[in-house]
Amino acid sequence: MPYAQSKIDMSDYLDDYEFNNLDFYRKNHGLQLYYNWSGEIYWQENSKKPKEKLFSIIGMNATKVFIKPDPEYGEVGYRINRELGLFCDPDTQEILHFWKSPTTSQPVPVVHIANRIVQGSVKPKKSVIPKGSGYITSVMEIPLEYPHPLAGDSKYSDYCPGEKFKGVEYFISNTCRPDAIDVPPAKWARDCPWLPWMKLGYAHPAKLRFETTIFRVDSFEQLHPSLVKLVREKVPIYEFTPMESDEPNVTSIQYFKKNFESYLRGDIFPLKETS
Repeated sequence: MPYAQSKIDMSDYLDDYEFNNLDFYRKNHGLQLYYNWSGEIYWQENSKKPKEKLFSIIGMNATKVFIKPDPEYGEVGYRINRELGLFCDPDTQEILHFWKSPTTSQPVPVVHIANRIVQGSVKPKKSVIPKGSGYITSVMEIPLEYPHPLAGDSKYSDYCPGEKFKGVEYFISNTCRPDAIDVPPAKWARDCPWLPWMKLGYAHPAKLRFETTIFRVDSFEQLHPSLVKLVREKVPIYEFTPMESDEPNVTSIQYFKKNFESYLRGDIFPLKETS
């Protein structure tokens, strides 16, 4: 998607601009927001094979943000998300319901990303955009390493890449002045092991690389049409975010583990969720 051409000359920015990240939370406190994200997923089956495109992915976040009091910082930002991600055929872009790996003859159900609650707080932070610039770019790299939730139980051995989950997430975001209109979209990437539903067998060496672009849209109807249709037909709770929730955060691996019996039956994911 081409960026809009700025009508503002960079030389018009004669002074530094201080940006407070909590201003976004104040401005949008309690409002329903939507984010569209999409991209490609690559895999390297083993270290001797080249990386190749495996899936396309389309996703959404239905988000609400808040300002909350905090004993340490005075106030913090708080974000509650409902998150969906659909794995698609990289050529036709059709949503995949089953997938056959190169190592097996039997197709397996595709378990799409369906994280009904992901929430957390954001500490206050101020940034300075220097004179002559409309925005600054930040790159955040987050190493991930923890015991794999499926390890240690023999019934999951075909669905677990190893004792530990090891990966890295990358967030590229842009902090901008209010009148900057040539700001690139945010990006999210992840390097990680293969996904449990792929059923590659314990300790299989395959690695995945997610590469996505994120942008905010003004309404639910402006999300990808396939997402809008699926949400309204099957998982209507994902259209709106609650004002508060005491539910724990959900990850894709936890969702797979919780719905393992449905997966074994060959059910179509995401499973129906109405409440």
